[in-house]
Amino acid sequence: MKSDASVAPVPMWRVVIIEDSPEDRDELRRLLLKGSDRRYQFVEAQTGAAGVRAVLEDPDGPPDCVLLDYTLPDIDALEVLPAVIGPDGLTICPFVVVTGIADMRLGPAVLRAGAQDFIGKDWMTAESLTRAIENAAERWAMTRELQARAAALKAGQHQLQLAVELAGLGVTRIDYCTNTVVLDSIAAELFGLQAGVPLPRSAIDDTFHPDDAAEISRLMNHSLDPAGDGCFVMEHRVVHGDGSIRWQSVKKQVVFGDVGGVRGPVAGILAAVDITERKAAERELARHREDLQREVETRTAELAASTVALHTSERLAALGTLAAGLGHDIANLTMPIRTRLELLNAACTTDGAREDLAAIREALDHLSNLSAGMRLMAIDPERGEASPPAADLKLWCVETSQIFRAALPRQIQLKCDVPGGLGVNIPRHWLAQAVFNLVQNAGEAMAARPAGTVRVTAEAATSDAGAPVVKVQVSDDGPGMSAEVVARCFEPYFSTKGRAICTGMGLGMVRGIVDSAGGTVAVRSVPGEGTTFTLTLPAVVSGQAAHANAALMAAVTVKSQREAALAMMFLGQLKVRTSRHLEPSVPEVSLWVVERPDPALLRAYLGHDRERRVVVLDRGFDSAASDTGGQKPWDGQGLNDLNARMTVLSPSPSPGELRNAITQAIRASAPTALGT
Repeated sequence: MKSDASVAPVPMWRVVIIEDSPEDRDELRRLLLKGSDRRYQFVEAQTGAAGVRAVLEDPDGPPDCVLLDYTLPDIDALEVLPAVIGPDGLTICPFVVVTGIADMRLGPAVLRAGAQDFIGKDWMTAESLTRAIENAAERWAMTRELQARAAALKAGQHQLQLAVELAGLGVTRIDYCTNTVVLDSIAAELFGLQAGVPLPRSAIDDTFHPDDAAEISRLMNHSLDPAGDGCFVMEHRVVHGDGSIRWQSVKKQVVFGDVGGVRGPVAGILAAVDITERKAAERELARHREDLQREVETRTAELAASTVALHTSERLAALGTLAAGLGHDIANLTMPIRTRLELLNAACTTDGAREDLAAIREALDHLSNLSAGMRLMAIDPERGEASPPAADLKLWCVETSQIFRAALPRQIQLKCDVPGGLGVNIPRHWLAQAVFNLVQNAGEAMAARPAGTVRVTAEAATSDAGAPVVKVQVSDDGPGMSAEVVARCFEPYFSTKGRAICTGMGLGMVRGIVDSAGGTVAVRSVPGEGTTFTLTLPAVVSGQAAHANAALMAAVTVKSQREAALAMMFLGQLKVRTSRHLEPSVPEVSLWVVERPDPALLRAYLGHDRERRVVVLDRGFDSAASDTGGQKPWDGQGLNDLNARMTVLSPSPSPGELRNAITQAIRASAPTALGT
């Protein structure tokens, strides 16, 4: 019978815990004591610097293991690990990194920095923590042993050098004489096979992914050629029995010898590491690079457009001031001239003199109309109240036609055919600036032609709802536009040409002006036959005031700068007071443009007022459920009504889709204010 002295004592491990949270240190000690019968001596540090000193300056030498929290008050684990690397390139003792950050990329990062293992606080148990430090100690000891052997062996011992290079990786020994392989525990896990027993070589071959099998076979045959160096290096996929696919980085070295009097492969060692996470990270990085490239290109284009718009705005401000001053001065100068003409006319005694005075009076009328047009063009387009509605289109055309004519090349004619008795409920300067932009576009398109005509016409009509409207058309007999250009001509920043002098509006702003007046704009163009823009505007009704949307309010809850800027711009064009609303609350507005809304907030917003409308940027929101009972925010009572008051777009809608959704929602929320 054995005495008590023959019983092996329970080993004592010295463990350094580097963790700033007292509760987490208590939990680590509790789990380790619970996970095994081993006795522990704990040394604790609350900062990275104190932990490094505890590891390096312990008089009893390095501890058996270090539990290192990833995030510390002064430095993180990636800064601690380099400070404890010894001359051999390894940490002076095993390190297990403990992290509460749910980012699987931290694992490879800390392993590359020198740690032997890592474990997450949210899935850590007594068993997993104990196994982690034991595996770390085993791998650290194995790595040191392999390094020591490698230092003692000659350069020709390639198999051991390979094991050192891939320290801690799965190792498989190959016997080509018996055509068998033996896998260690890590290699067995990598290939999904049994460890420690001889297996046929085909067992490994059967794990190869079908898409990689041909290339593996080619490289394998090359490595088995006695005339070569016997080296096999490749990254490939393996398929486990459960169907899961893993990526491996594999290096194999074949040893040749005398086989039946012929030189051939006799043995080999294969080292493999799982690189599935690295491959996934590379794919994610490539995707992010592509997204970043697209974002850079988009932002560059927007910045260029914004810069041009800024310079144009500054230039137009100066031109507007000049035009307003010239228009005012011309009006002041013509008044005394007209007075003296009347006196001269009364004193005239010959027909020739009267004809001369009539010619001068006609020139003054021309100057007066030019002055009125210049004053209209100089008014800030953002000031909707700066001029009354264009209640008499014929008079409006007389005032503005000379300005329109000046925007055309000399060889291009302008014809205005506007009957009397028509008026539109839109400020006169808005209409002038919108039509001027269309006339100028037509002139630029026809600049290279020897002749051509731009026509401005108007006719009364009735909308689908039976309301009186006026159709103002700007047409030309120029080269026309392709279907692709027609489809995109109203988009912000879209252009087929540069422009040295321009209104700064573009067709997007023309559409914004018309939309804000409760109208619509359409284009018809045929290559080689010309282009016609039709502005359908609400007709002036007796006693009707100028249109304004100042009472309407909207909120934009969108984090994406692109979509938020577009939404704010379109709402501004519609003369709607708009604000950014990024707080988790319900905005007190008529329209809410929101990205991935909280279902409860959306339900409260729509339930407060039946006139409220929502534009949602989240295509998957139709199938989303709230946190309470799995209900959608529009389930139950009022299903049809709530659906009718919501427009759901994709997270990144096109400018046209976003503009149309906002315009329709504004019209639905305040039809009387919009004149619809």
